[in-house]
Amino acid sequence: MKTRDLMQDLGVSTQRIEIVPSGIPGLDRLLNGGVPRGAVVLLAGNPGTGKSTFAAKFLYEGARRLGEPGVYLNFVEPRQDFLSHMAMLGMDFESLEEKGLFHYVEALTIVDEEALISQLEEVLKLVEEVKAKRIVIDSITAMLQIVRDKAKIRELLQNFFVNGLKPLGVTSILIAEHPYGARVVGYGIEEFIVDAVFILRFQIEQGKLQRILELRKARWAPIHQAELPFYMRPGVVIEISLPEEPEEVPPFDVTKTYNLCELLGALRVDGKNIVRISVPGSMQEAREALGMLCRVLSVPRGAQVLIGLSTTVNSRLVASMLATSFIMGTPADVLVISFKSSPQAISNMARCILGTGAEQDVEAIKRLQQLHVMSLNPSVYTVNELNDIMYLAMQKIRPEITIFEGLEILESMVEAKDLTYNLYNTLLRNKRNGITGFYIYSFPVRSAMSELALAPMFDMGMYMETSPCRLSDLAAERFKGLTLDLAVEVYHQLAHLHFNMSVNTQKLAELHCIG
Repeated sequence: MKTRDLMQDLGVSTQRIEIVPSGIPGLDRLLNGGVPRGAVVLLAGNPGTGKSTFAAKFLYEGARRLGEPGVYLNFVEPRQDFLSHMAMLGMDFESLEEKGLFHYVEALTIVDEEALISQLEEVLKLVEEVKAKRIVIDSITAMLQIVRDKAKIRELLQNFFVNGLKPLGVTSILIAEHPYGARVVGYGIEEFIVDAVFILRFQIEQGKLQRILELRKARWAPIHQAELPFYMRPGVVIEISLPEEPEEVPPFDVTKTYNLCELLGALRVDGKNIVRISVPGSMQEAREALGMLCRVLSVPRGAQVLIGLSTTVNSRLVASMLATSFIMGTPADVLVISFKSSPQAISNMARCILGTGAEQDVEAIKRLQQLHVMSLNPSVYTVNELNDIMYLAMQKIRPEITIFEGLEILESMVEAKDLTYNLYNTLLRNKRNGITGFYIYSFPVRSAMSELALAPMFDMGMYMETSPCRLSDLAAERFKGLTLDLAVEVYHQLAHLHFNMSVNTQKLAELHCIG
């Protein structure tokens, strides 16, 4: 039996419909590519939630990317105000007007039913004349306040949208005000004639604004996630946070690996190694153990590694050493995202290790250009916004390796469930895109690392702490530039190993890399 016949026997419709992208990537992915051609979408929300911006993005991307003319019928905002507001978000509607791809109808003076019907008839004529494929009504709430009879309201909506626009293949967005606490949108009639209902709202999380898109109805697509965090910013305009799909994660790319033993062991300042890895035992035992250790520390591309630090270990030093070892040894583009250190602090330490001081080594400077550092303040953004900002940075830079520093700072400022949700999706996203991730996290005690909710999601774990014999020398070490002795424990699917790592910080201190 053919698949199509089987689907029909199961009562599943196999009729193909044309789907047009909304212009908002996250939404399109969730709605099987976008919105059906000719569909009517009800977009409701509280004041200030971004309804007009959301709808304008739909028109703008249709005209800009697909060449589809659009019409914006506005009962509440003058044309110039609209154009100015959208220009600040990066949408140049004036240039689209000049090309005949955008038409703004200002209907601020409509006050009675007769004038309203006349205006709608004029809009239908305009749609046919310019061959518009998208239209926004802003707002249907203002429009329906003119018509008091519910029977007439339904007749008006049916005639204009279902009988008037749908046969022309025009996809419509109706904007509606949704008062706080209201259970239905408008008169309730609107929801019955439309193909989709989207609700925009916002909530305050730890003093930060979080916008939410609620999907109540979409006739053509199954809705698995009803609430989607989103935010607005110039350029992208609307950014929606979508969860990753585990089935999209490919296996590791074993054709490329990063051997941490070799990379860290190759770090040199003024010709002198600054890292030494050793294991206890006789010379033969140590050699065999070191061979096993280096095999375990061979990280395949796309793996995600958790690095736990005791509070006595400088996370900026570890992040800088990791980043420098990759750009020296691979070389590869490396992105460091820090929640506690400035870009200058990490870049300066990397510059010291690379030796780009007075001599200005040309090759070292060239490689330093492969290091990208960004700092994010988690007290300013919601965790969903942070996740999206990091994703956008990765899309722009396309790094092979990403190092996250100061995750304990992030944890202290966000809800635990939000951190777990976003960290989980970051891990999946990096695996899907083949980005090797190192997550540097300071823990008060060693046991706290294994208690991390997502510890099993990491492909390898390492815990570093200062050797007990050196704890009393920490203060002197910091100022005199002695040797930092670390006891390192590796958690791996293949082995559970211990080794010692010594970091000679004398040269770094002399170059004022450690303060």
